[in-house]
Amino acid sequence: MKTLLALTVLTLTCFLKHSSAMPVAIDMVIKNVECCEAVTNKIHIPVDKVTNVTMTSDCKLKAIIVSTEAKKKFCLDPEWKHAQMHLAEFKKKSQQSGALKV
Repeated sequence: MKTLLALTVLTLTCFLKHSSAMPVAIDMVIKNVECCEAVTNKIHIPVDKVTNVTMTSDCKLKAIIVSTEAKKKFCLDPEWKHAQMHLAEFKKKSQQSGALKV
């Protein structure tokens, strides 16, 4: 009876290890990847309120992530002209200050 219980626990543990999302979570922490679940092209953010602009690369959904002074992050459609303007403006500002984050 103890052998059957031990075998059941071992089998359940192996099954949970292989079906867990933990490896994905660890991979995201190691890469420090920030991904968006959805993108928008309806939010106009004033350029003077933008503190950081990054482009997702290791995610399923491509997006331009805009961070604001209010510590909010918005996922913008990378094809949208307004989002491209933010990216270009931030690149220009970063090159002038010597620290490019994109």
